[in-house]
Amino acid sequence: MRDRVRRRVLTAVLGRFDNRGTIRRAATLDADQATAGQGNGPYYVPGSPQRRDIREGRSGAPLVLRIRAVEVGTLAPLSGAAVEIWHCDAAGVYSGYQRYGADKFPALVSLSLRRFRPTDTATFLRGQQTTDPDGYVEFQTIVPGWYTPRTVHIHVRVSVGGKALLGTELYFPDDFAARIQAMPPYADRGRSPYVNAHDIEIRMAKGSPGSWPVIRPAADGHRADVTLQLRH
Repeated sequence: MRDRVRRRVLTAVLGRFDNRGTIRRAATLDADQATAGQGNGPYYVPGSPQRRDIREGRSGAPLVLRIRAVEVGTLAPLSGAAVEIWHCDAAGVYSGYQRYGADKFPALVSLSLRRFRPTDTATFLRGQQTTDPDGYVEFQTIVPGWYTPRTVHIHVRVSVGGKALLGTELYFPDDFAARIQAMPPYADRGRSPYVNAHDIEIRMAKGSPGSWPVIRPAADGHRADVTLQLRH
């Protein structure tokens, strides 16, 4: 009996997984729940460029990411909020930290979980915008690659008047990521061995409810839509 109850609770929080960790039904939020916070991670650089298209010529599967910020409870749109996003390129490398590459993270994380000093001034796949009266921002980017030891994700930070309201990550279904990783230029790095069911950040955030965009095919690539519920 106790095991059955525990499985129901885990399913409600984490969504349904198959044996490869593919999320079949991501957890959703009630109106009075806030999107799970996960911090900024080690590769955050303040002062991202103000722009919609953050690619800077980086190759990869085109992705239009639309984010809506709303207030917990009322679900009223949060206008005038600064929304920053950043993620790695198809090879798993972050701008500002190119010297670290895609496979050196384990050695670094054993020393510190704080933000590392940037190694360069590159800004590809980083950007910020201000939400419109309906709470929306939209970015033109690419589907991220992967790096050790994380599943595919995009970092998001939302702030108002310089005060951070949320730092979180957006995730993708494993089967979607696998299809992308079979295409160039992702195929040069190969398929990621890391799946959502085993990702430490997703587990620590109890499934990270509210951080799973709805992904749809588009004329050129894919669209991803997500609503972030914030306490303001």
